[in-house]
Amino acid sequence: MCKIRIMDRYIFGEILVPFFLSMAALTLVLFVQKMFRLAELVISKGASVASTAKIFAYIMPSFFVITVPMSFLVGTLTAFSRLSSDSEVTAMKASRISLYSMTRPVMLFALLSFLFTSAMSLFVAPEANHALKVHLFNLVKSKAMIGIEPGVFSSTFDGMVIYVDKMESLDQMEGIFIADERSPKDPYAIFARRGVLIADPQSLQVTLAMKQGSVHTPPRDDQSYSVMSFDSGNLFLDISHALIRQGSSEQEVEETNSLELLRTIRRAAAPDQSVLDMKNEIHKRLSIPFACLLFGLIGAPLGIRKSRSGKSAGVAIALLVFLAFYMVFAAGMNLSKTGQVAPILAFWVPNLVMALLSVAFLYKKGRDIDFSIFSAVSEAYYRWRAKRKRTF
Repeated sequence: MCKIRIMDRYIFGEILVPFFLSMAALTLVLFVQKMFRLAELVISKGASVASTAKIFAYIMPSFFVITVPMSFLVGTLTAFSRLSSDSEVTAMKASRISLYSMTRPVMLFALLSFLFTSAMSLFVAPEANHALKVHLFNLVKSKAMIGIEPGVFSSTFDGMVIYVDKMESLDQMEGIFIADERSPKDPYAIFARRGVLIADPQSLQVTLAMKQGSVHTPPRDDQSYSVMSFDSGNLFLDISHALIRQGSSEQEVEETNSLELLRTIRRAAAPDQSVLDMKNEIHKRLSIPFACLLFGLIGAPLGIRKSRSGKSAGVAIALLVFLAFYMVFAAGMNLSKTGQVAPILAFWVPNLVMALLSVAFLYKKGRDIDFSIFSAVSEAYYRWRAKRKRTF
């Protein structure tokens, strides 16, 4: 019993170091995508370092939902690749310690990762997404993020260019020009004499209210030009897209608490696109953390190799497994969004396939059975070549 407890602590420690190193590396990779926009907030738009740090803190839970399962797989594969290359796995088996006993600390680590990722996915990340939207709204009110300066063309908002000739404040703007190409098929331009930026704290929306203006659309032919004048008009500005690029149709769902999503789905009289989006979101939040348990099952047997490949092989295999899993997962998610596949199938079939493969690999390595597809293919090829030699 003492020997087994020492082994459990030893394997747990072997997973711990590559897990945290992988977490740091993957988080840095995801952060680099946002780094330039965060730097722009500090340098060119006057946001404080504290405000920018809050933005980073709010997007971290969404990072953890992806990085924790991936880091756990990398840690497990790296640990067992190292143990295998140093013949420690062979020594453990010689001491009558089976592979199933070796996976006990792995599954404990998998359970902790599952609980942490579930908390992030189901509760923390939705709240953080909503807090991020509130924080961006407050930045707009403090003029830090809007990026509109007199005499400067601003492209802060996706598909839009805004120019203001004179501006004493966001409440007093004159000579407004807006080129809106968010719809490539129907672009238009707006000219207005005056404008005011209105921030609604209830809906967290920002609207540019314009006076005495006109809307110009491209001519359909050489003899026509469309102009529509207005005394007053409003243009909605999506502040979330100014920093975090997401699908607007899914944004409110991603900010909603998981329990509220379940209650709304149950109260829905008839299924429509909004209900489908909610079902997709709730299944996604549940299925991604479940992958931690599956990666724990498949990580140990995949890491044990006959060749002395070391830690680098574990990282490479982990990346391939993770990439294959999330390609299937993303394909199912896209099919579910369009209504071609039921959400429960789209999000749980990849987990089911991974579970079957995990059990098969664990059984294979535990029983020392060689049913590798590469071995079967090579054996069939050599039999076919020998038969051709005898024939000819």
